[in-house]
Amino acid sequence: MARVRVVRWAWAVLAGLCALATCEVQQQCPPRGEISPCQCSVKKNGLDILCEFTDQQHISNAMGVLKGKSLVIFYLKLRHNNLRKLPGFVFLGLDIRHLTIHNSSLSVVEEASLSSIGKMLTQLDVSQNSLTSVPSAAYKNLHQLLILNMNHNKIGSLHAKAFEGLDTLEILTLYENKITSIDAEAFTGLEKKLKRLNLGGNGLTSVPQKALSILDTLKKLEMQENRLTEIREGDFEGLRNLDSLGLAHNKLTEVPSRVFSHLSLLNSLEMDGNSIVYIDEDAFAGLEENLQYLRLGDNNIHTIPTNALRRLHRLRHLDLRSNNISFIAEDAFAGFGDSITFLNLQKNDIKSLPALAFENLNSLETLNLQNNKLMHIPEEIMEPIVDTLRVVDIMDNPLMCDCELQWYKNWLKSLRDKDDEMMQKKRTVCMMNHEHREYSLQNLPLEKMQCVIKPFESGTSKAVGIKAQSAVGLLLLTYMIY
Repeated sequence: MARVRVVRWAWAVLAGLCALATCEVQQQCPPRGEISPCQCSVKKNGLDILCEFTDQQHISNAMGVLKGKSLVIFYLKLRHNNLRKLPGFVFLGLDIRHLTIHNSSLSVVEEASLSSIGKMLTQLDVSQNSLTSVPSAAYKNLHQLLILNMNHNKIGSLHAKAFEGLDTLEILTLYENKITSIDAEAFTGLEKKLKRLNLGGNGLTSVPQKALSILDTLKKLEMQENRLTEIREGDFEGLRNLDSLGLAHNKLTEVPSRVFSHLSLLNSLEMDGNSIVYIDEDAFAGLEENLQYLRLGDNNIHTIPTNALRRLHRLRHLDLRSNNISFIAEDAFAGFGDSITFLNLQKNDIKSLPALAFENLNSLETLNLQNNKLMHIPEEIMEPIVDTLRVVDIMDNPLMCDCELQWYKNWLKSLRDKDDEMMQKKRTVCMMNHEHREYSLQNLPLEKMQCVIKPFESGTSKAVGIKAQSAVGLLLLTYMIY
C-alpha cells in the first residue's frame, strides 16, 4: 500500500513539473473517420486540423470529437465552407493557437464563440468573408491575440472601441473592405502593442488623424488604394515611431509643406500611383535623418524635385519612373545624391543628359533609364558612376550607334563579380543610321565606325594609376628639394 502511495506521489510530482516546464506531450490525431470530412496531421507544435467544403453541422461534430482530449491544436483551418454564423461555445474545451475561417460566407460571430479560447489564441484570420462590422463583443476576451486578419470583408465603418480588449495585438489588417469612416476612438485599446496597421483598399477620402494619433507604437501604416485627395500637416501627428508609410494609388495631386514633419523615424515612403504634380520644397521636412526609400513613380511630375529632396541626405532608393520628366538639370542630384544606390527614371520623356547629371551620385549601383527618348549617352556623363554601377538599363531608347557608346561595352566586360548574368541577358541596341540596322551594344562595330578604341579602366586600375602618379609627384618633389 505504501509503495502504491509513493508511485502516485511520484506521478503527481512529475505532472506538476511538466506543468511548470510546459512539457511536450506527444500529440496524436484521432481516427480519421471520427472527424470526417475534416483532416488532421501532426506538426511540431501540435495538430493541424483542416476542414474544407463542408457545413456548420459537420464542423461542430468534429469539434465535439476533439474536445476533452488535452490536445494542442496549433492550426485550425476552416476554409471554403458554408459557415454563415460562428455559434457560441463551438470551441469550448479546445486549445487552439491559430484559427483561420477563410472564404466561408461568415457574417455573424456570436459573442461566446471565441471566449473559451481567448487565453490560448495568438492568430485569428477571418479574411474573405461577409462581415459588415467588427464583432467587438466576440473579440474582447482574446487577451493573447497577436495577429488579426480581417481582409476582404464588407466592413463599412470602424465604430468606437471596435478592438477593445485586444491589448496584445501587434498586427491588424483590414485590406479590401468598404471602410469610409473611422471613429476617433476606433483603435482605443491597441495603443500598447500595435506595430502594423493595414487600411489599404478601402474608401477613405482623408487620413483618420484622430483615430491614428494614439498609436505611438505603430511602425508600419498602409493606406494604399484609398481615395485620399489631400494630405495636410498634422495628419500623422502622434505616429512618432512610424518606420514605413504607404500612400500609393490614391488621388493625391500635391505634397504640401511639412506634411510628414512628425515622422522623424520614417525610413520608407510610398507615394507612387497618384496624380502628383507639385511637391513643396519643404514637403519632406522632418525626414532628414532616416528616410532611405522614396517611391514617387506613376505620377505627373515634370522635373526632379531637387529642392524638396536636397534635405534627404540619407536617401538610398529614389523611384521616379513613369512620370513626365523631360529635362534633368546639372544639379538635379546635388546635395542628396551621395547616398543613393538605386535610381529609377524609366518611362519618362528624357531626351538628353547634361554633362554633370550624375556627378554627385557617388554610391550609385542601379540606374534605370529604360524607355526614354535618349539618342546619345556620352562616356563623360557616365564616367563618374561607371565604377560603382552594378546594373544599368538603357533599353528601349532610340540610341544612335556612335563611338561614345563603347563605355557600355567595356563596362559589361568589367562586371565580373557584379550582376553579370542578368545584364548579359538584356538586349540593348543602337541604330546605325545609314545602314538602317540595329546593333547590340555588346557588339558595337567600332572598326566600321572608325572609332579610337579606348581601353576600359576599372576602379582598381584607376586607383593604382592615381597612386602611381602620386608616387611620381612625391619623387619629383623630393628631387627638387634636394
